[in-house]
Order: sequence, then structure tokens, then C-alpha cells
Amino acid sequence: MSPVDALSAPLEPIAPPEPPERPERLWSGEETQVIDTGRQARLHKERWRVPGDAPLSLVRKHLPEGPLLPPVLLVHGFAQNRYSWHSSRRSMSAWLAERGFDVWNLELRGHGRSRELAGAKDPTGADAFADYVGDVQRAAAALPGPAFWVGHSLGGAAIYGAATQVADPSRPLGVVGIGALYSFAQANPFLKMLGTLTHLAGQSNAGAQQAGKLQIRSRIAGQLIGRLYGISDVAGYAFPISGWWPGSIEPELLQERLERGFDWTSIRVWQEMSRWAATGSFEYDAAWQQTDLPLLVMLGDRDHLMPPKDGRVAYDRSGSQDKTLQVFDDWHHQSHWGHLDLILGTLAPRHVWPMLADWMEQRSRPDR
Repeated sequence: MSPVDALSAPLEPIAPPEPPERPERLWSGEETQVIDTGRQARLHKERWRVPGDAPLSLVRKHLPEGPLLPPVLLVHGFAQNRYSWHSSRRSMSAWLAERGFDVWNLELRGHGRSRELAGAKDPTGADAFADYVGDVQRAAAALPGPAFWVGHSLGGAAIYGAATQVADPSRPLGVVGIGALYSFAQANPFLKMLGTLTHLAGQSNAGAQQAGKLQIRSRIAGQLIGRLYGISDVAGYAFPISGWWPGSIEPELLQERLERGFDWTSIRVWQEMSRWAATGSFEYDAAWQQTDLPLLVMLGDRDHLMPPKDGRVAYDRSGSQDKTLQVFDDWHHQSHWGHLDLILGTLAPRHVWPMLADWMEQRSRPDR
């Protein structure tokens, strides 16, 4: 089966999620947060719990007087957490809130505070990628109104999948993938080889299949990489799975992001991603081709984890009548761009954040 045929394989029916229980606000108050380069903003902040078999944590931010623009749901990537969108020195979530959006930062099951909320009840997190798709649906249903869904890396794949399951075409308002997975590892030979080997091992080894129930604490790897920043940053020029373009993020900020933003990883979800790499398949593709929602795909020209050739497949195969593709590069945007620096890089507040906000604001107008 060719990769294109595999992508077109029909999606097995997924039972709709149960009607959500009412979300619970756990804390609220005001905080001063750094937007960028020392500029600060006073914001209203809340912590919410979405109940269920796998409770979900949401952090909400908006202007003290209330949001002026629609909700935005932020979804982190594989083995990450809420710190994908916020750091002590540069915060995309705070910038969007200051701009007037009602920002909701989701942690998928098994990650960050969502893992803490589950406690001993479900310490292993996701059993399948479809769990993350369901998490996005549940979180979106808990918001005060239709929202823009913004996903980074595997979080982008989760919102793509969730968008295909939406019964009400007015919800969400739009879908944004930033370095988002769709066609995985087809343009990265090293990742494809790694995924193929994992996939073959899982098929032939019952022990490997049982290992899928485990989770690995990826924060240890993040801490190690952060402390070896000088070596790992230079290696980014050639290393086939480098997560950022060298020099694109200040060393102290990158170390903080690596140490706080890496969290836990589901072995079973990695096994599914390995199948995508080995076969070129994505279960939601057939439905995605029929999904007509505003779409923005944002990619980095030197993103080793999600090369533009892979990332743009979501754009090419989307059924949207309103879709935009933007590849950030050194000619138009001052520097080459990797995976993390699309959100956190020194130049992200100048190029990536404004394009995202402008795109959402244009689609927030009632006359559209």
C-alpha cells in the first residue's frame, strides 16, 4: 500500500464522548506575567478541572476586566505539558491573553496537572492516541463558547483528529497546527527508521506489546539536554531530531523550557506514531478531507521533527475552503526555524505570534 493509499484508509467509527460533566474552577486570582524581553502584563488567571475517568487540567488567562475575543484552546505536544506555551521570560499564552483572547491551556491526560488530578486512579495516562483526541473534545466542550484550537507537534495531530469528530460546524472557530504532525517521519529518514523498527518490534514481540502500557518520565531527558545546551545547540545543525534551530532561543530560556516542559510520554502512543512512520497512515485522513473548518498550518523551514514536506500534508489534504499555509524561513523571517522556536524563539513574538493572532481576529468578526 502506498503512503497516499494508506492515508486514505477509512476511519473506524468512534463512539461520541459521553456528555461532559460541569467543569470545576479550582483557583482564581490575578498575576503579573512577563510577555517578552521584560515587558509585563497583569492578567486574570484561573485553574480548572474537567471531570471524568481521566480528569483534565486547564489554565485560563485573560484581561482582568474580562476577555475581548473568543476562547483559544492550546494543546501541547508529545511528552510535553503546559509549559509549551509559557515560560518565566517569554509567554505566548500571556501575550494572547493580553491581546484580548480568552486563553485556555490544556494538559492532556497523563501530563502535568492532569496526571496529578488522576492520582493513583489512572497513573499511566493514555492507552491510545484516540484518548488525546477525546481529551481535546472534552476540553473544548467545557469552554464558555466556540474556540480556536491551537496545537503544537502531536497536539496538532490531536486537534486535527478532534476536528473531524465535531458534530456542530460552528465549533471550533478554526484549527491551527504549529509544527503539527499529520504525515509523520516520511521526510526524516532517521525518524522513519526508528519508527519502523519500533513498529516491527511491537508486531513480533509480545513483551513489547505489553510495554505499551507503561509511561516514561521524559523530564529526565529534558533536564539532561538542557544542561548540555552548549553541545546540543551546536549539534542542532546536523542532528536529525534536533528540536530547535541553533541560536534561536536564549540559553537560559531554553534550559528552563527543557527542564520544565518535558513531562511524561506514553509508550503506547509512541507505538501508534511508529505505525504512522512505518506505513504513512493517519487514521483521521479520510474524515479530514471532508472537514471544512478554517485552517492555519505554520511550519519551520528547518524543523527536523516536522519537516515542511510532512507538515504541509495536513494543508494539502484538508477539505477546508479557508486554509492558509505559512512556512517560516530565513529569507522572510530573519532566521531558520526549528520545532520549539516556533513558539518560544527570540523571533517568535515578532513573526509567529502576530500572524496567529491576526488570523484568529479576522475569523472572530461576526460578518465573516
